[in-house]
Amino acid sequence: MTTFPSPLEQWTKLFQEAERLLSEVVERIAQRESVPASLPVELRQRTAEIRRKVSILQTKMGLMQEELSKLSSKQNISLKEMRKLAEKFSALELRVNKVAAPFSMKNSSNRNDLLGPSDSRGATVVDVSSLANMEDREIIELQRDVMKQQDECLDRLEETIISTKHIALAINEELDLHTRLIDDLDEGVEDTSYQLNRAQRKLKSLNTRMTKGGSCTCVLLSVIAVVICVVMIWALIVF
Repeated sequence: MTTFPSPLEQWTKLFQEAERLLSEVVERIAQRESVPASLPVELRQRTAEIRRKVSILQTKMGLMQEELSKLSSKQNISLKEMRKLAEKFSALELRVNKVAAPFSMKNSSNRNDLLGPSDSRGATVVDVSSLANMEDREIIELQRDVMKQQDECLDRLEETIISTKHIALAINEELDLHTRLIDDLDEGVEDTSYQLNRAQRKLKSLNTRMTKGGSCTCVLLSVIAVVICVVMIWALIVF
């Protein structure tokens, strides 16, 4: 039987991947510093590579922060354990910010200018780094607020699903109507095709009869002409 990792195990895996990626970035920076200034092309290539890895690392950190803020609602975790995780994340975040600052391509203010603020609808933003300094009561209240907002999101999602269901039913009825109209049209086309085939057979039969009738007339006229000629020749011989 396949066992899926728990939310805490998934977050721990992300944390380990971020640590490995941070070590790799530090190594790449050291290698870049050893490149002489007389090789500008290689410097630019190494700088671009470091920036790509820094972008990936910052994306992982953002994902880790989001998952950590939801961790208590997904899995039963003690407040002490949550505080330890928050401290670990804060320490790693400080290291990442220090290493990535010269190569960072991420600017939150520019993102807001370009994309606009995210539509959170009043959602509470959880500052993970502040969890380590919170009291147990404050963390419990924060968890309640998060759970309340999740319930509100689920209610809005339910309303959207119900509305989508009604729209789907209306579309289904419209499709049924179009299907019946197409069936009626198909029957009308078949009936018209049958009538056309019948008319074509009658025209063909009439044409055949007219052709045969024309041949008989020609033969009859030929016989009459021969008879007249014979009569005229006989008259000439007699008289």
